[in-house]
Amino acid sequence: MANAVSGVAVSEECVKVFQELRAGRAHRFVVYKMDDAVQQVVVEKVGGRDAGFDDLAAALPADDCRYAVYDLDFAVADATAAGAGEAPRSKIFFISWSPATAEVKSKMIYASSNEGFKKELDGVQIDVQATDPSELTLDILKDLAT
Repeated sequence: MANAVSGVAVSEECVKVFQELRAGRAHRFVVYKMDDAVQQVVVEKVGGRDAGFDDLAAALPADDCRYAVYDLDFAVADATAAGAGEAPRSKIFFISWSPATAEVKSKMIYASSNEGFKKELDGVQIDVQATDPSELTLDILKDLAT
């Protein structure tokens, strides 16, 4: 489906792999990029359930934009549990990665396609925009999730 603003399409694989992450919990993260012709968003890398946040961070290039989704598992205090137990939770983050060193054209294409692409990924819960590794840490995601 083409994004009306930027004209960039979203490959069917993007939605399929996201649904595997969301519903099937088959992946920890997915990194998406524009194809070489800048015609559609495609899957670049998929991290298995055993992958960690550091694996996602390593998959994001220092000099180009990307989209990513990350499934964060965490625990919160559960007042309904017998005793002082913790209840497991999960949140799916949509990450817009746009480093300062990326080309201006790339930043513009990713920014103009952002909302349209995000709408294709039904089930994203929290949106994060980062331009530097210091803006995208596991602690920041945990703070946003709770």
